[in-house]
Amino acid sequence: MKIIHISDLHFGMHQPKVLNAFLQETALDKPDIILISGDLTQRGLSYQYRELCSFINQLPAQTLSVPGNHDIPFYNVPARFIFPFRQYKRYINPDVTTTFENDCVRILGVNSVNPLQLKDGKLSHETLNRIKRYFKPDDEKLNLLFFHHNFDYMEGLHKPLANAQTLLSFLKQSTIHLVCTGHLHYAHLSLIAKNNGYSCLALHAGSLLCPRSKDNLNSYYVIEANQKKCRITWRVFDQEHFTARSIYFIDFNKKNASFEHLNPVTDDA
Repeated sequence: MKIIHISDLHFGMHQPKVLNAFLQETALDKPDIILISGDLTQRGLSYQYRELCSFINQLPAQTLSVPGNHDIPFYNVPARFIFPFRQYKRYINPDVTTTFENDCVRILGVNSVNPLQLKDGKLSHETLNRIKRYFKPDDEKLNLLFFHHNFDYMEGLHKPLANAQTLLSFLKQSTIHLVCTGHLHYAHLSLIAKNNGYSCLALHAGSLLCPRSKDNLNSYYVIEANQKKCRITWRVFDQEHFTARSIYFIDFNKKNASFEHLNPVTDDA
């Protein structure tokens, strides 16, 4: 099964040439699912959501989205506090949570946006309970959780979730294999060692379309899953098209699993 993970599109500040290159790539890739982990728009305005919808309608696969901190009102303070997700629910999904399940994967997308903060996120108590209820005891499926905000600390970048330690404690005793986030505009992977000796991998996507990136790149991930074995390709925009910059492999069936870094020149030929 092929899953594409994109984040931080920021429609209203997006780059059309990057957008067009991505549409061409995905038409060739033929993914099964496309995950969008928040910051779909720049300021949560109607015209930005309409541009986003036009983009989504051109994608060759089902999309699963969650909101980011940029997807709620910025200038309209009363609206931010009273009905922060009105535009998101109008254009994208009546619910800020999304799910998908088939014979291969079990996916849950949740909201990490805290309308009381401009940037910082938090998983509510209700959301944490929903995560715990959704992911069943371990089976042959790949369990994937996604939301917008980062939950690990990186020097000079946005603070992690307000309750990041609570989430980490849960992940260490959970059946979740992959956690996909965004927010930082800085692509990186981090490994979480579970209490039972198995592993969880955090996949933090960079910005797909925004010109403001902490890593000065526009990129996305392609996850190719065969049960609990995953090949992950980091694709980066370079001039006119996307190229494989790094390829990783991890087998979640194995205890103490780490990700193997493959050579994109020889292994992706």
